[in-house]
Amino acid sequence: MKLFDLFIQRAPNRIFLSILLGALSGISYSLLIPLVQVGINSSDSAGSGADVALFLGFEIHQYKLALVFFGICLFVLVSRSISQVSLMRVAMDVTTDLRKTLYEQIARSPIADLERIGSSKLIATITTDVGRIVIGARAIPDLLISAVTIVGMLGFMAYLNYSVFVVVMQAIVFGVITYQVPVFIANKYFHRSRQRIDLLQEAIQGLIAGAKELKLDADKRERYFADVLMENEYAVLAADKTGNTVMRLAANYGDMISFFVIGVIAYVFINYHAITPSELTGVVMAMLYITTPIAVVIGTVPSVVMAKISLNKVNGIMRSIPAESYPARRGGELPAWTELRVRNLCYQHRGSKDEAGFQVGPIDLTIRRGEVTFIVGGNGSGKSTLSKLLTLHYAAASGEILFGDQRLTDENFAAYRQRICSIYSDYYLFDRLLCEAKPDEAARIKEYMALLKLEGKLVIEARQFSTTALSDGQRKRLALLAALLEDKDLYLFDEWAADQDPSFKEVFYRRIVHELKARGKAVIVISHDDRFFDEADRLIYMDQGRVRESVDRTRRAPVLESAGNTLPHQPSNHVGHPAPAQEAYAIVNAEP
Repeated sequence: MKLFDLFIQRAPNRIFLSILLGALSGISYSLLIPLVQVGINSSDSAGSGADVALFLGFEIHQYKLALVFFGICLFVLVSRSISQVSLMRVAMDVTTDLRKTLYEQIARSPIADLERIGSSKLIATITTDVGRIVIGARAIPDLLISAVTIVGMLGFMAYLNYSVFVVVMQAIVFGVITYQVPVFIANKYFHRSRQRIDLLQEAIQGLIAGAKELKLDADKRERYFADVLMENEYAVLAADKTGNTVMRLAANYGDMISFFVIGVIAYVFINYHAITPSELTGVVMAMLYITTPIAVVIGTVPSVVMAKISLNKVNGIMRSIPAESYPARRGGELPAWTELRVRNLCYQHRGSKDEAGFQVGPIDLTIRRGEVTFIVGGNGSGKSTLSKLLTLHYAAASGEILFGDQRLTDENFAAYRQRICSIYSDYYLFDRLLCEAKPDEAARIKEYMALLKLEGKLVIEARQFSTTALSDGQRKRLALLAALLEDKDLYLFDEWAADQDPSFKEVFYRRIVHELKARGKAVIVISHDDRFFDEADRLIYMDQGRVRESVDRTRRAPVLESAGNTLPHQPSNHVGHPAPAQEAYAIVNAEP
């Protein structure tokens, strides 16, 4: 993706018209000085009355020439305005389209890759780089207009005096070459600044997300400010200052090239070459005239440089976000299923160069609809990874998942994922209900609002929440309300009750999960609340990325889905009957 390709792809006709009008504007602009020169040279006939007309009581000398002059001025005004406004409007469309492309690519990318890249880089790309790309691309028509003007005026100089034209061209070539040195240096600093913006974005997120921790310790807050936040802030500031300083010095140097050439012609060139006063006046006027276009060209270079840096960053982000291999949309009806069977499932987290990442599996287990399954285990046991495999957020490296007799494939992956609802510990609370509206939705909202004690905290109007500025527990209960309104086949709750009052834990474990169970849903709960283990139909114990044991409480016996599930040298302590909840919890959380 090149800088101006975005504009051409979005509106090729309007871009062509904008470039054409810009070029005509530049050509017309360059004709004004020759017309003025002709008018001045013919001033000796001003008193003859041969070419004088009255307009609004004023005598207009060389009125035909004046009519052409003011007509060109009007054409320049109109054509330049249409060119710039047209490109500005296309630039706004391109901004939206480019961000939409990034939005869609993020939405289609695997969760594991988004977690690897991190939200800071993605947000910085969307908020910073896209704007810089559009600003740089919008400067291209101005560059075109100024370049055509400069070329036109150089042609006028060649017509007046070819020797002067050669001197001016030599000066321009020398100026362009020497101008590239500071531009190259500034480019290095701009690139360094852009690299630091990702770290600064992450530091700002840490300031906001870690506000509670920083409030409790002034020393910690000061170290975070000095060593993390302000270090990156000052690094960006220093790089931008240096880059813009060098670029400004280069721009001022470029501006003075025109006056340097004027001085050489006025004080040196006329001593060695014959040049009439009329030609000298025309050359000086032309050099003064192209000073502004040269300044425009030089002034837009930093924008174009930053745009190219940002474009490389966007292209790099796009290359690093792979799209999922299966269709994003569901297709057709799915056969009914009563069991979700996992067979020999494995997943490998991406590790560092020196060591492999944490592996989960091989895993064999069965999740049934109309049952409540608890997944328990210590930190790092693989519970979260297993849950994301079951909710199809992660794609397994090997093994298979079957919904009933239907094997999960790339063709039906998205369709089955549509039938799953989850609330993870790092959930995001949207400000409205996004699920499909049901006929009894209003009554169910009223029931759940009362059950979850959200009445008086907010109202839901037109399916939008009046506020999400709630306590952590209230926000999680609101997320639960939204999930309960969805009609999914499988529900997964990751430590939902961890930050709830005891009364709401009772509501969740004793009522909500059983209501879903009664509706024929498969309910999976990741929990450390051993007091409520007796609410589970099945307990799955995770340890070191493997299913240590699966206890089917409906049959009052442990079920080993396969020999591969039991870790070596860790025989089951449950023979015939499951251990009490407290004992089971102590076993699974014991130090290895």
